[in-house]
Amino acid sequence: MNSHQPKSNAALRRHRFLLHLFGTRKEDGEDWKYGATIQLWATRGSSQSGIQRRAFEDENDLIRTVNPLLANGSDVRDVLSQIESPDGFFYLLRLTVGEACKFGWRR
Repeated sequence: MNSHQPKSNAALRRHRFLLHLFGTRKEDGEDWKYGATIQLWATRGSSQSGIQRRAFEDENDLIRTVNPLLANGSDVRDVLSQIESPDGFFYLLRLTVGEACKFGWRR
């Protein structure tokens, strides 16, 4: 009898991704539009990891997309002022490929 566990589905494996959230003022000067870039986190500075982009429809879309991926008790609304700053806000998250695709990641 084989006691080895079956290998987990590769799609469910988690990888570290660097997520950069940023906001820019809309042309009317009052409202904000939000976007994200995502790239695979490489500790050795690999250039193989391309940067992918995603634009959010609005603040609610940003919140609906990001919050389920954060640790319990964390809320992206707590960092909106940093997201709207010139440098934006960075998260280093462990995501499945499916979760990363929500931010524009393509294999």
